[in-house]
Amino acid sequence: MSHTSYASRIITATPEEIWPLIADFNGLPKIHPAISASELEEGATESKVGVVRKLTLPDGAVRERLVKLDKASRELHYAILDGIMPVTDYVAVVKLSPKADGTTLAEWWADFKVAAGHDEQEVAQNVSEGVFATCLQNIAQKLAK
Repeated sequence: MSHTSYASRIITATPEEIWPLIADFNGLPKIHPAISASELEEGATESKVGVVRKLTLPDGAVRERLVKLDKASRELHYAILDGIMPVTDYVAVVKLSPKADGTTLAEWWADFKVAAGHDEQEVAQNVSEGVFATCLQNIAQKLAK
């Protein structure tokens, strides 16, 4: 069965101010406290479609591929290739939408299947709260005016 995890937050910064933190595919350690390192594979040095990053977490690693990086619409799409997360067919989107008052609606969601033997609700909640909401909160704190 497919699941969707979702988190959103109004951030008191413009999409232009937030985008560099999202668009840096190798920069997740800057916005998530549980990620101690990120390394682009195969000698890659920049965030471009197709690049793979390996994230180091307290209990293992996750490899993800950058699927789409759209500066105009401020959207980043990525897929989990393998690693410690008990998910398959995982594709996530981060989207920044400007609001009239100069703030930004930051949304992050993923569609995925939970691996057999794992609690589906627990995995979905860990993704939405432990990954997405945590990152968005850290971005908001970094850019607080």
